[in-house]
Amino acid sequence: MGTGDSDIPTLRRADQYSGQTSVRIAATQHPAITGAVERRKILAEWIHFLAHTPTNIQHLDFVSRVPQELLDAVAGQIHLRSIEVKWGPYDDISPLTELPQLERVSLGGATQLQGLAPLKSLPSLKELTVSQAHQLDDITVLSDLRSLRALQFGNSSLGSDKSVVIADLSWLPPLSQLTTLDLPGTRILSSDLFPILELENLITLGLPLRRSYRKQVFELAQRSPIFASLAAEYESYEGLRNTLA
Repeated sequence: MGTGDSDIPTLRRADQYSGQTSVRIAATQHPAITGAVERRKILAEWIHFLAHTPTNIQHLDFVSRVPQELLDAVAGQIHLRSIEVKWGPYDDISPLTELPQLERVSLGGATQLQGLAPLKSLPSLKELTVSQAHQLDDITVLSDLRSLRALQFGNSSLGSDKSVVIADLSWLPPLSQLTTLDLPGTRILSSDLFPILELENLITLGLPLRRSYRKQVFELAQRSPIFASLAAEYESYEGLRNTLA
């Protein structure tokens, strides 16, 4: 959530909230609670609290499993400026359309996510992370998020090596304000990386070091310091492999 994260409380029960603007919420997965009835009660309390209780919460981090009904409830928190979801079986992010002040959205463990279109209703969105969204048929809607400054899309989970497949990067050029682009754990079917070159404000680029991209990375390194840095990563990686061979 930014500076001072160590001071942000982790709340396990809704009645622990006492006016903070930044909170971590663990509404599920309570190791000390073995009874299913009690676990369901805690979750129900959080759902009711978030949906119906006006608060000062601006920065919300869900640090445990997030079912759809819990994500639905955040629509009641109209002051939210950032939301982070660790993981969960949620498939619909339309509740976010009720939160026009959102500047940062992080959707972790989004293995069931069906669509990104609701993000188009967030005019202030500056930072977006989407991880493990294997069910998405179309990511070109991302090109409509013209206010984005930072985008991470792919699979950033250390516990999973399943690639997120991207057809191509033709949707990138409209995101002209991007300064950071990170595509971890992706497999781009088209090896055409030229759309990245059109991002004139880009400062940081992260791509998997795949053999299919290598030739173009080194070609573009002659024209772009971003690609020159990526080419250096290839050389470092290949040098390490040769040393270990």
